[in-house]
Amino acid sequence: MRPLLAILLLSTAGLGVPCQADTFTQRYAITLDGNAPYYALTVPEQVYAASQRNDLGDVRVFNGAGEPVPYSLEAPVVAVKTAPTLTPVTWFALPAANSKTAEGAPLGVTIAADGSLRASAGSTRPATRNGDIVDLGKPVERISALRVHIANGSFQGHVSVAASADLNSWTEFAEADLLKLSAGDNTLLQERIELEGLNGRYLRLRWTGDAPDIKAMELETQGATEAGQALVARTRAMRSGVAAVAGKLAGEYLFDTGGRFPVDRIQLALPQLNTVAHATFYSRPDTQSAWQQVVSAQLYRLRNANGDGEQRNPAIEISPNTDSHWRMVVDMRNGGLGSGMPIFTLGWRPATVTIAARGSGPFSLATGNARLASAALSRADLVVGEPGAIGKAQLGAQLPLWASDKVSDDAPTDVDAKRRYVLWAALVVAVGVLGLMAWRLARSGPSGERR
Repeated sequence: MRPLLAILLLSTAGLGVPCQADTFTQRYAITLDGNAPYYALTVPEQVYAASQRNDLGDVRVFNGAGEPVPYSLEAPVVAVKTAPTLTPVTWFALPAANSKTAEGAPLGVTIAADGSLRASAGSTRPATRNGDIVDLGKPVERISALRVHIANGSFQGHVSVAASADLNSWTEFAEADLLKLSAGDNTLLQERIELEGLNGRYLRLRWTGDAPDIKAMELETQGATEAGQALVARTRAMRSGVAAVAGKLAGEYLFDTGGRFPVDRIQLALPQLNTVAHATFYSRPDTQSAWQQVVSAQLYRLRNANGDGEQRNPAIEISPNTDSHWRMVVDMRNGGLGSGMPIFTLGWRPATVTIAARGSGPFSLATGNARLASAALSRADLVVGEPGAIGKAQLGAQLPLWASDKVSDDAPTDVDAKRRYVLWAALVVAVGVLGLMAWRLARSGPSGERR
């Protein structure tokens, strides 16, 4: 039995072998800012492109000695949105001269004690204007947009938005194209100005060309997630210049995202001006899977009525989708998109990796192994005690792997595979030893003598 025991102990000795960099396809330097116990790194585009898992489960962080270090991986909050809340807001015409009162407010407006704007006594609405001042009311969380309801029968225009907390200091915040076109019983309408991440009570709208007649403005605030969490505002990453190729069917366009990006927005550059079309988007994780419908949307690219600039449909919002293969099918009854190919821009909210800077540097991040499961801790389990400020980290240059430049296609690519081979070999040897022992016992008589 001693040989069998030795074999079994040897087979289990490999279970503690740490994950090495030669189990990955890509490795990048990590640059640390400061001298802190923890550092946070926003996952950049190249990591999503190199990862072979849709949850970034194959990401690992190593120190200078090649030892894996503890880390957490925080995906942005996936908001299960309720219907938005719409609240009427007050606005005031901004004269072209943009004169100021002694209080610093625009002409014709005074500030009440509670911060609200009031029209000055005797002020009248200017016959012409180039902008509007909007009072959003007392600060609220989860502001998502301003809806400008246009009274004109038709309108095409561009607006620039600046934000302020005191009507004195203004920060350029957003731009939007607004549109209202009617044809028979159909109306093409875009009255929404996105304000996600806004800080400030007042907005200044500057119109390019003629300002529209406005019948109402409403502040759009978004509800909480099903878990009761507030929506988290994070900077959205963008991948532009994603080209499409024509599919086999008329009006079919195919494109590849080039990675496991959690896409939540799709923007298009249509090939020709004055195009209006309806499209349906589908996606799938690989070429063997069936297409799944994602969203339908109205697409348009129209020249402005005054010939200055053009109008494009806003970004198409979807739930985060990590599929890399996409298909867009355009309704061809009105001619589709015409000649030329659309160009796509994809947006997503990147995850954050927080690392414990154990050991000495330089630190590195490795990824690119579909067989690895995530080893990330929760951030609550990683960041303990009184860590102080968490330092900032950035991804640096691509590095060679320690053991090889590339994972072999026919070699096991993770530690679990190696362990399985060791255990199977140990099992075969153990069965052979037991068989030999049984054969020797069978050859012996009851007294232990050989027959």
